[in-house]
Amino acid sequence: MQTEQQPCAVAEELSGYLDGELSQQEQQRVMIHLRSCPHCQQLLADMQALRGDMKVAVHVSADARDLPKIMGDKPARWLGILGWSALILGVLLVTSFFFWELALDLLTNSSVPWWVRLGIAGFYLGLLGLFLMVLRQRLVAMKTDKYRKVKL
Repeated sequence: MQTEQQPCAVAEELSGYLDGELSQQEQQRVMIHLRSCPHCQQLLADMQALRGDMKVAVHVSADARDLPKIMGDKPARWLGILGWSALILGVLLVTSFFFWELALDLLTNSSVPWWVRLGIAGFYLGLLGLFLMVLRQRLVAMKTDKYRKVKL
């Protein structure tokens, strides 16, 4: 039992007892202690009540209430489309320039062995092929995506 000067050592284990995280021996020790300590019984009851209250509590954020309004905002949607389009165009232009310069360097630089040039060209062509394969699969799957019209 608890006194004013000395708290119960079992009180620290009540959370683990409630969650089922204690060993069988520790659980039995806590159960025996709970039979004789009204303070720990009350503490366990409070913890169980708090756990129940937490399970039924529903957090409603402002975003959840305003989500249809935010998602339906046409200027924001067009700005998003414009931003993504500009980003994709920029990435395509920069990578195209990089690959063009690499190809020119590989073709005109005779100090690099032919097998290295062929290997690098094969590597980048393989990456391009894989990218196009995934892009095609996503475009085909988008037509039959059953979650396409799901509202968040």
